[in-house]
Amino acid sequence: MITLNNLWTNVRTRMVLLLLALVGAALVAGACGGGEKTTTTGSAQKVTVKIQDNTFETNWIENAIVKFIVEKGYGHQVEEVVLNTVAGQTALQKGDIDVNIELWPGNFQDWYNEEIAKGTIVKLGDIYGGGDQFWVIPQWVSEQYKVKTVEDMKRPEVVKLFEDPEDPKKGAFFNCIIGWQCQAINAAKLNTYGLDTFYNVVEPGSAAALDVALVGAMKKKQPVFGYYWAPTSIYGAYEWHILEEPTWTKECWDEVLKGRDAIAKGDAAYTAKLACAYETQPTEVVVSKRFAEEGPPELVDFFKKINVGTAQVSQTAAWAVENDIQGEWDKAAIYYLKTYEDRWTTWMPADKVQKVKEALQTAS
Repeated sequence: MITLNNLWTNVRTRMVLLLLALVGAALVAGACGGGEKTTTTGSAQKVTVKIQDNTFETNWIENAIVKFIVEKGYGHQVEEVVLNTVAGQTALQKGDIDVNIELWPGNFQDWYNEEIAKGTIVKLGDIYGGGDQFWVIPQWVSEQYKVKTVEDMKRPEVVKLFEDPEDPKKGAFFNCIIGWQCQAINAAKLNTYGLDTFYNVVEPGSAAALDVALVGAMKKKQPVFGYYWAPTSIYGAYEWHILEEPTWTKECWDEVLKGRDAIAKGDAAYTAKLACAYETQPTEVVVSKRFAEEGPPELVDFFKKINVGTAQVSQTAAWAVENDIQGEWDKAAIYYLKTYEDRWTTWMPADKVQKVKEALQTAS
């Protein structure tokens, strides 16, 4: 009988999970006092805006854009706080951080709905519209071996393509990043589909580690099977096949989330009755109640209007890869601001726009 224990027996990164949890807790403790006021040389009060670093590419770019505009245009400071999903949820609802610029509520809908209803968090806008999540294999594998669906992934010759070097009897599935909600969601889906019988779960400790696994295989033209999302430079730079799954329904997703929660609780006896594809989700700009009520009104208004655009942020991410400046996200922000002036100038008053333009003239 397939149980959730079968799935987690093959996970090789349990100690990393513990370490990440400890680090996240420490960072939350250090993040207290979001929106903290600091005295300037003049009479005006300036604030330090604490924004969550979700540790993935588009968010790094968006945070860098926000940092440049808020510091150069408005004269406030921005501090990025690295937190995993759960630690970030706690920090945001307590007001220990001020802003999550790219929050995916569908991965933890019950928590999101509850906190929105209580008013501990406030949605201000959408950072670029909708975001997609999916399971992918290389397009050439799909075409050559006629692999289209999750059920096709069970065929013995297909499993062999994705062989796990540490356990050749099974294939390898590269999961979502440790600490993200999609980590347990994918585990629940693999279990319900019965794919945990055929594939071991490899769990990257960071978005960079997942990128290395997927991109490395694509560059070598090797089969690879894993989770990813869009918009991203990697999805746009290579030819992928998104595996077909049952269509998303609320009934199905409720079951998936039950499976996710069972995994989190260590319930080895539970298997979700249904599994299905991710829903295209809103990607929201969400702030703490404290920031919405006490933050500078000019910044609250800015966060209501910011929308970087799916195509525009994808192009910026691709530019960062092509020019090998990943990790120097301030340069990606400058590229975005110089390239898409017609977009960001609608987010703020004319005097702030002028200050940002002046800063861009001397930025490298």
